[in-house]
Amino acid sequence: MTTTQKFAYDDLYSERSEAAPARTVAHAKYDFAVAYPAPETLPMYGMIDALKAKVDSDGEQVAREMAYYPHALGSPELREYTSEKLKADRDIDVDADGIVLTAGSGEANGLLIQAITNPGDVVLTEQFVYGGTLSQLGKFKADVVGSPVDEQGLIPGALEDTIKRLTADGRRPKWLYTIPESQNPMGSTLPEARRREILEICHRYSMPILEDDCYVDLRFEGEAQPAFRTLDDSGIVMYVASFSKLIAPGLRMGYFVAPPELMERALSFKLGSGPNQFAAYAITGFLKEGLQRHRDTFNPVLKQKSDAMQKGLSEHFGGSGATWSKPQGGCYAWLTMPEGADISAIRDEVFDGGVGYLAGTNFAPNGDGQNMARLCFAFETPEKNFDGIALLAQLFRKHGVM
Repeated sequence: MTTTQKFAYDDLYSERSEAAPARTVAHAKYDFAVAYPAPETLPMYGMIDALKAKVDSDGEQVAREMAYYPHALGSPELREYTSEKLKADRDIDVDADGIVLTAGSGEANGLLIQAITNPGDVVLTEQFVYGGTLSQLGKFKADVVGSPVDEQGLIPGALEDTIKRLTADGRRPKWLYTIPESQNPMGSTLPEARRREILEICHRYSMPILEDDCYVDLRFEGEAQPAFRTLDDSGIVMYVASFSKLIAPGLRMGYFVAPPELMERALSFKLGSGPNQFAAYAITGFLKEGLQRHRDTFNPVLKQKSDAMQKGLSEHFGGSGATWSKPQGGCYAWLTMPEGADISAIRDEVFDGGVGYLAGTNFAPNGDGQNMARLCFAFETPEKNFDGIALLAQLFRKHGVM
């Protein structure tokens, strides 16, 4: 049966649903807005070889496992490897059954957010925080407040002042979200001494920490600082990390570690089974044989790209009153123009002129950041990083913000 009358859903939508049209991503000539790692380092053939080796060596088991839906916690083999990696890299003791694999770190964060957040709960973050998590917190109706930062990240004394101020106003914070290593968007790494102070503060106010450690593998200078979870195994720290930034975002493979009772609550929001089993075979096989080799290839490339952007910023923004972060890892530099320079308002015009960036307002729970921007150095070549910064300065002068 066919009919020409269109069926109307207008009165049937759930109260929680919102219109969210599929978005296409536009790319500027110099694309510093993206959040992608270096595409030339993606180990495509290494992943294919690892997958083939797994199928060749244990084809019957692979066939049986692929005939079933994945384990609710994700691939046992990859969870066992993750347990070993966490011990070796972060000195975190957790067995395979204490790890939940997820579709990227975004799903891991989302499950934990839902497990501990009611509408109206006050959640603290850095003053500028990853937009994906900020969006999730908004979706679940959290009251998000950014705590002051400097070039090293969260300022412990200011964090406690923020807790006291909000508590006095009847808005006591419930928990803290932070990216302490190579922070997105600012590129900062929180020193160990500050981490210990923040742990003391959070214990004092019974306030758990959701630690997003997804950039820890992307370090090209200096040393990673001990994770919050390394420094405290009381259960106050929920730990999230990812294989997406290390290998390829398209794999969509992250994980979280949390106390058993919290893990069960988080899993109650998970729809379906564990993440892609085929991807888990490839990740496990590739990293078991080539983790350090991949890092030795990947991170020097990131350094070259970061150095080129830093050179461009020094040559073309030096003396303008602008400041910028000098990250030792990750994918981002954080540009701060003088007060009153609204680079958020001219973002589209600058994009049309050839340079893409994300304005600081995209990361600002407190509504500030108009004179700031996140610049991704990982995606473009070193040459394009330098040339794009030169063009950015030219466009800023054209629009009167420099």
